[in-house]
Amino acid sequence: MITPVDAFIRWFDHIPISLRSYLAHIFRVCTTDDTSQMVAPPHQSLENFRAWTVQIDFPLRIAARMFYIRSIFDMVIFHYKEIVEGKDAFPQPSENNKVIQISSKQWVEILESWKNLRRKEMSDTYIHSWTAWMIKK
Repeated sequence: MITPVDAFIRWFDHIPISLRSYLAHIFRVCTTDDTSQMVAPPHQSLENFRAWTVQIDFPLRIAARMFYIRSIFDMVIFHYKEIVEGKDAFPQPSENNKVIQISSKQWVEILESWKNLRRKEMSDTYIHSWTAWMIKK
């Protein structure tokens, strides 16, 4: 049985680096109380997010982490157009202001792959089943 974390990381590592950095940074902005973190360089947001995501922990805490990630990513991915149009909603600091835009076709593929992951290894049923299985081990 693939873990929800492994499934998520496999998906996350296969999306364009610019989107990974963007999602990691928005996650940080939405979840930190430390406003200085909002201006951290993109690579730092990405490194910290990925390390936090794969951190070994108790099954219930891992499940909670997956639900937490899923809720923030849902908000951003399903409302990407609205967020991008309101460019100031989640400012993304960029190194040397080089932001790589994602094409519409790429975005459709990413959206569909996220929906697929949500139906499978990131679904409530899958995460709850995995957690119950881990607790019984």
